[in-house]
Amino acid sequence: MRAIIKAALNIDELSTTLENISSDDNKEIEDYTDAEIVHEAEYVLSTFYEAGHINADALSGDVDEESYNQKWARGEVRKLKALIKKFK
Repeated sequence: MRAIIKAALNIDELSTTLENISSDDNKEIEDYTDAEIVHEAEYVLSTFYEAGHINADALSGDVDEESYNQKWARGEVRKLKALIKKFK
Protein backbone atom coordinates (compact mmCIF):
# COMPACT_ATOMS: atom_id res chain seq x y z
CA MET A 1 0.00 0.00 0.00
CA ARG A 2 1.34 3.42 -0.97
CA ALA A 3 2.36 5.70 1.90
CA ILE A 4 -0.17 8.39 0.93
CA ILE A 5 -3.01 5.86 0.98
CA LYS A 6 -1.97 4.59 4.40
CA ALA A 7 -1.77 8.18 5.73
CA ALA A 8 -5.10 9.15 4.14
CA LEU A 9 -6.94 6.18 5.62
CA ASN A 10 -5.63 7.16 9.06
CA ILE A 11 -7.59 10.44 8.88
CA ASP A 12 -11.26 9.88 9.75
CA GLU A 13 -12.85 12.53 7.53
CA LEU A 14 -10.53 11.96 4.56
CA SER A 15 -11.01 8.21 4.77
CA THR A 16 -14.79 8.62 4.72
CA THR A 17 -14.61 11.03 1.79
CA LEU A 18 -12.33 8.74 -0.20
CA GLU A 19 -14.60 5.76 0.48
CA ASN A 20 -17.62 7.75 -0.71
CA ILE A 21 -16.04 9.02 -3.92
CA SER A 22 -14.50 5.66 -4.75
CA SER A 23 -17.92 4.08 -4.41
CA ASP A 24 -19.45 6.77 -6.63
CA ASP A 25 -16.67 6.36 -9.21
CA ASN A 26 -16.63 2.53 -9.04
CA LYS A 27 -12.89 2.67 -8.35
CA GLU A 28 -10.62 1.48 -5.59
CA ILE A 29 -9.04 4.12 -3.36
CA GLU A 30 -5.64 2.82 -4.48
CA ASP A 31 -6.52 3.80 -8.08
CA TYR A 32 -6.50 7.53 -7.27
CA THR A 33 -3.34 9.48 -7.99
CA ASP A 34 -1.39 11.21 -5.25
CA ALA A 35 -2.55 14.55 -6.68
CA GLU A 36 -6.21 13.50 -6.47
CA ILE A 37 -5.79 12.40 -2.86
CA VAL A 38 -4.03 15.65 -1.94
CA HIS A 39 -6.86 17.57 -3.62
CA GLU A 40 -9.42 15.69 -1.52
CA ALA A 41 -7.35 16.32 1.61
CA GLU A 42 -7.37 20.05 0.83
CA TYR A 43 -11.14 19.94 0.39
CA VAL A 44 -11.67 18.09 3.67
CA LEU A 45 -9.35 20.54 5.45
CA SER A 46 -11.44 23.43 4.09
CA THR A 47 -14.56 22.01 5.75
CA PHE A 48 -12.98 22.67 9.15
CA TYR A 49 -13.04 26.39 8.32
CA GLU A 50 -16.41 26.50 6.52
CA ALA A 51 -19.12 28.31 8.49
CA GLY A 52 -22.04 26.04 9.25
CA HIS A 53 -20.15 22.79 8.65
CA ILE A 54 -20.13 20.34 11.55
CA ASN A 55 -16.35 20.07 11.24
CA ALA A 56 -15.97 23.83 11.74
CA ASP A 57 -18.33 23.66 14.70
CA ALA A 58 -16.26 20.85 16.19
CA LEU A 59 -13.02 22.77 15.67
CA SER A 60 -14.46 25.82 17.43
CA GLY A 61 -15.75 23.67 20.28
CA ASP A 62 -19.44 24.23 19.50
CA VAL A 63 -20.30 20.53 19.25
CA ASP A 64 -20.74 18.29 22.26
CA GLU A 65 -21.03 15.00 20.42
CA GLU A 66 -18.45 12.44 21.46
CA SER A 67 -17.32 11.72 17.90
CA TYR A 68 -17.15 15.40 16.88
CA ASN A 69 -15.28 17.18 19.63
CA GLN A 70 -12.62 19.86 19.55
CA LYS A 71 -9.76 17.49 20.38
CA TRP A 72 -10.75 15.21 17.50
CA ALA A 73 -11.11 18.16 15.11
CA ARG A 74 -7.69 19.56 16.02
CA GLY A 75 -6.14 16.15 15.41
CA GLU A 76 -7.84 15.85 12.03
CA VAL A 77 -6.62 19.31 10.98
CA ARG A 78 -3.08 18.49 12.12
CA LYS A 79 -3.03 15.20 10.20
CA LEU A 80 -4.54 16.76 7.07
CA LYS A 81 -2.00 19.58 7.04
CA ALA A 82 0.84 17.08 7.50
CA LEU A 83 -0.40 14.88 4.64
CA ILE A 84 -0.76 17.87 2.32
CA LYS A 85 2.68 19.20 3.20
CA LYS A 86 4.35 15.82 2.74
CA PHE A 87 2.70 14.75 -0.51
CA LYS A 88 1.91 17.98 -2.38
